[in-house]
Amino acid sequence: MIKVAIWVLRAANWLNWIMGALFALLLALMVIAPDQFRSTFERALEGPRSVDALFLWLKLACVCVFAVVGAAHLIFTWLIAMLRDTQAGAAITETNAKRLAIIAWALLAINLVDLAFGQVSIWASETSGEYLGWSLSLTGWFAVPLLLILARIFKEGAIMRDDLEGTI
Repeated sequence: MIKVAIWVLRAANWLNWIMGALFALLLALMVIAPDQFRSTFERALEGPRSVDALFLWLKLACVCVFAVVGAAHLIFTWLIAMLRDTQAGAAITETNAKRLAIIAWALLAINLVDLAFGQVSIWASETSGEYLGWSLSLTGWFAVPLLLILARIFKEGAIMRDDLEGTI
């Protein structure tokens, strides 16, 4: 089961980087040939004001993806490392406690980027008249303190295990 989970996390990390590369390509194309994108937007919409707002929104969305890809990479790689430690019989360690804390901070970064992206989406929706579909999700915000608490539990468990091994 752990081997399958490791394989799934590796595949997810590859997909993460592939999607990041595609967004980087999209951003590069928008910077290199902005007139093509603007003309496509103008044909689909009416008015230059809405086109400018949507064009800026799409650029900022691409930039936001870069931060999320980096944070997701951290999450995937540390989860894989934790699963490998678990496979080796060393799940509750200080190293895994540190990894959980890093995962929590990476998830916080993703949530902050999502919040900023949401504000830009709301602005672009109001400016352009097009609904861009963002809503606040509390799940990630609840997961951050949960992971930090779990990291503390792992750390305490590792200390207790070391104390127990020292007394035997």
